[in-house]
Amino acid sequence: MRLLIDGAETAWDPSCIRTFGAVVAEATLRAAAASRIVHGILVDGKEISTRAEREMDERPVEDIGELHIRTTTSGALLGEAIDGAIHLSEALRQDIRNVLVSLRADDVSGAKPLYVSCVESLGTFFQLAGAVFNGVRSGAFRLPGTASGAGVELPEPPGATSEILQRLLAARQEEDWRRMADLLEKEVSPNLGEWSAFFSAMKRGEPG
Repeated sequence: MRLLIDGAETAWDPSCIRTFGAVVAEATLRAAAASRIVHGILVDGKEISTRAEREMDERPVEDIGELHIRTTTSGALLGEAIDGAIHLSEALRQDIRNVLVSLRADDVSGAKPLYVSCVESLGTFFQLAGAVFNGVRSGAFRLPGTASGAGVELPEPPGATSEILQRLLAARQEEDWRRMADLLEKEVSPNLGEWSAFFSAMKRGEPG
């Protein structure tokens, strides 16, 4: 098997590293020693998911022609996550506007699939938001413009998000479309705007 790390062919010992999982573990240790993080894995030219990686853990290296491991820095990874959060919050606010157009026109059948998609995206957004915030707070990621992530004072994240989402879900369960429209327009969308500002401040490395 041919092993590449960031495009460079890398030597490894087939006498003691015999499975896909063992090779990835060795590459992860080498990346960590260089202050880098494994960011993507390609097997025979095809990028694999985290799930596929777990499923292939015991696969013999003889079954693989080429394994290409991509790495990045924690700072670059944080930057990508923050950019993703900002772009997703902007897209969500547009989705909310689309839902509102249907609800204000009493087009409930048209609003329902838009709303379902919007809620799924909200779930993705807040998972990403939590991962970024906790990563910086724990010191795993360094804020831009700071020498160290540990102990840095973060911008204050928007409050009341959980309560707003609970009210939105309650309105949906009760099929109270007028209340749901009001919540989307007057609470959810402004809260997303606050999150976007929060991540923009984090990207600039501004303390709270």
